[in-house]
Amino acid sequence: MKCLTFYYTFNQTQMKNLFLSTILLLSSLAAMAQMTEGHIAYKIDITTDNPDMQMVVGMMQGSTMDVYFKDKTTRSEMKMGSMMNITTLTNESTKDVLMLMSGMIGQNAIKTTLTELDEQKTTEENPFTVDLVDETKVIEGYTCNKAILTSEEGLESVFWYTQDINVSKKGQSYLNDQVPGFPMQFELNNGPMKMSMTVSKIDKTLDKKKSATLFDMTIPEGYKEMTMEELQSMGSMGM
Repeated sequence: MKCLTFYYTFNQTQMKNLFLSTILLLSSLAAMAQMTEGHIAYKIDITTDNPDMQMVVGMMQGSTMDVYFKDKTTRSEMKMGSMMNITTLTNESTKDVLMLMSGMIGQNAIKTTLTELDEQKTTEENPFTVDLVDETKVIEGYTCNKAILTSEEGLESVFWYTQDINVSKKGQSYLNDQVPGFPMQFELNNGPMKMSMTVSKIDKTLDKKKSATLFDMTIPEGYKEMTMEELQSMGSMGM
């Protein structure tokens, strides 16, 4: 009887240890499987019901966005049709931010910090309420959950995000950090115009030589450095 009791107790302990080991193994495999480096391309669709916006929408057709990321650094390249190109580089570790803009307003560069951008958000940006919805769908092989962001004006933007891609979203305006995970598809609604962005291509690694220049914070030749205040004043003058 003592032998049976010892055998039962021993196997209980074995099973408990095996269970805990399995949980730890699965957790470590999930962390290893999470994508932390790569290139993600989006296709963009822009629509409007406002006749006054038709010309602008026409000029923005063919827009694309590419996101490159590695080691807490992120580079997004937004090509807004024939209107403008905007490249944003952020380094979460050093808190440095570089924005490059080219197009109708010339070639301009802004160097700032994540701290400055966060302070600007606090004072200027309208807050959103975030509703995490119990819905899923698969995009490019990734299971995504749904989130709805609602502005103070009642405008809803829908995001489909995955937890399997780990990208630093700090300072990246299109990668909203109020949404958990990485957005695989989202529809931004600003009233007269809607912009829908969906991931169309995923590369899980970056070329070593290319990545060395991708995240370089040096202002390229031909770009004029300006401050955030100067950019905002240009926008207020309709430029």
